[in-house]
Amino acid sequence: MDDEAAWEQAMADVKPLDDNAEPEEADSDEDLPSTGLAERFRMRQDATPTITGDTSFAFDRRTYERLKSGTIPIEGQIDLHGFTQEEAFTAVNAFLDQAWFDGRRCLLVITGKGTARDGGGVLRSAVPRWITEGTHRDRLIGIGPAASRHGGDGALYVLLRRARDPVTS
Repeated sequence: MDDEAAWEQAMADVKPLDDNAEPEEADSDEDLPSTGLAERFRMRQDATPTITGDTSFAFDRRTYERLKSGTIPIEGQIDLHGFTQEEAFTAVNAFLDQAWFDGRRCLLVITGKGTARDGGGVLRSAVPRWITEGTHRDRLIGIGPAASRHGGDGALYVLLRRARDPVTS
């Protein structure tokens, strides 16, 4: 049997899609098994770095587009790969204090994506909470997930307010 005949035989019972047909509903989370990989994937989806609860720190669309495109330059970054929670907490607070002191406003905090095993990364879910609920709350304009070229789901943009009287040394 040549290739064309095999193709014709394979396609004999195929019917074209109706262009006006409504798309079928995707399987819901309830249809997924609750153990193993599916459960870990569901946990990871729940741990995305979107800021929930206090939405006052979400970026407006224009600011977020400017961050993603690089129009607002990143003035400092910290990479938390390999840090424990305690080390990361201390490092993030010190980094934000120094950035504020130096008058830097647009920052990138790299948390890493974590693994499905730990629900998407402890730091990935904890760092936004530390920043929005901590001592830097009054200095904060916004926080949100970074664009893929800046680390995507494994990084956060942090935008600080202007310091009224930046200290120079």
